[in-house]
Amino acid sequence: MRASEVPLRAVLVTTAVLWSAAVGSVPAQAAAPPPAPANDNRANAQALAALPVSVNGTTIGATSETPNEPPSTCASGPLAGSVWYSITAPAAERIALQVAAGGKLDAVVDVYLSQRSQVQSVACDQTDPNGMAATSFVATAGSTYLVRVAPLANSSPGAFTLDAFVPQKAATPPGPELPPAGAEGVLDRVQNTTRSHSTTFQAGRSYRINLANETDPGCVSLSLYPPGTRSFEDATPVLSIHCGGYRLFTPGPGASGRYSFLVTPAPNIRGPQRYHLQSAPAGPAATAPGRFIGNYAKVSDRLDGDRVDALRLYSFDVVKRSDLTLMLDAPADAGFDLRLLNDRGRTIACECGDTGPKTLDHRLAPGRFFAVVRAAAGSRGRFTLVRQSRTITRTTITIAGSRAGRAAPGQTVPIAVSVAPNEAGPVTVTIDRFDPVSGWQYFRTVRVRVTHGSGGLGFRPAASGRWRASASFEGTRLASPSATGYANLVVAGPLRQ
Repeated sequence: MRASEVPLRAVLVTTAVLWSAAVGSVPAQAAAPPPAPANDNRANAQALAALPVSVNGTTIGATSETPNEPPSTCASGPLAGSVWYSITAPAAERIALQVAAGGKLDAVVDVYLSQRSQVQSVACDQTDPNGMAATSFVATAGSTYLVRVAPLANSSPGAFTLDAFVPQKAATPPGPELPPAGAEGVLDRVQNTTRSHSTTFQAGRSYRINLANETDPGCVSLSLYPPGTRSFEDATPVLSIHCGGYRLFTPGPGASGRYSFLVTPAPNIRGPQRYHLQSAPAGPAATAPGRFIGNYAKVSDRLDGDRVDALRLYSFDVVKRSDLTLMLDAPADAGFDLRLLNDRGRTIACECGDTGPKTLDHRLAPGRFFAVVRAAAGSRGRFTLVRQSRTITRTTITIAGSRAGRAAPGQTVPIAVSVAPNEAGPVTVTIDRFDPVSGWQYFRTVRVRVTHGSGGLGFRPAASGRWRASASFEGTRLASPSATGYANLVVAGPLRQ
């Protein structure tokens, strides 16, 4: 057989053998992708029947139903595949979901209300650094809800556990009686979402209320409902406290009775949120007219920002225009605010936000005023407050009966000093002489005493020329210091040839 007659098959086989020898063996076929989970698509959502229920799931092999994959309000970017579950609510109740992600899975759990071919986002959450996610929603009886678990786009797929259950029933009014020392509780955004307490208030009497967050982070809030409230959902609160704090509440006419407190946690904070709630009648140290504090009086008390003793109110009067100083001595780590109010409740000045002792200075016209010492949440300890008011004075000076006097050489002239309003005390008079080359030069200091607002001295200039004098009132326990400008004197005889 001639070479040209060699069968084509043999040629191809020979060529393949030679090519394999030259470049190595042909690579093995790529591994097949893992099969998609049975509930990969929304139409095949796995039904979660009677609650509570716990199921094991996986996102390995899950795909996205592009372009019909609904977005998530808890994820800013795209998701990498998804698996679906369905819940048909047997009654109108809250349903909670918890996801525990395994391995390196970072996922989002979304809840959608299913209405024919449309879905409406109801709730969602993203796993935390521990792989945990939790959310809850109020279901309508007979409605179907779809639950989606999907990895973030940059996450590895993996297994997870999904728990669906009915959390503790919502609190109802009026709630158990609030003890005098207060009550503590622990809430969370999924399992235990409300707690109620109650107490009796009398119309026209003021009460202190303090809600303290005792978990960091924590943002427990309070709503106060009037007597006769049968449903928190259908009633309007008469007082609200967001994220804890101190309030004063006084029932209006005909509003005596048993009031209900509804305490709720922040829905965006994971984990338990502990709180302390306390209420007590408000005495004169907590509401108007406040405790009167006299001039140079010293008062001491104790504050606790997490209890009803979070605030102290003091009142005082100013008879004449005065310089006020409030001195607050407090522990170095105590966050006590010192605030000055007028009789309309407007803040005039505030030393607020820092810890430790504080001093507040302000100039006041005659009137009635209040000083408030208030502890921030988490701060407690004893304090001492001292009030000091000194009348504002005005000191004036004249030489030879004028602010610009004249005298003959060798003449003694009066220097008169007055301190209004009719104060008494020491005054320092400073006298300068004028040098035409170097300007004003110090000459002498004389101390005089004013009585009933007046005082003075006789002054005989040592030479002709220009002189000036100023005076400063040194102040007393009840009067503020003040100073004058200059009174000038020209000492000269007739002009000479």
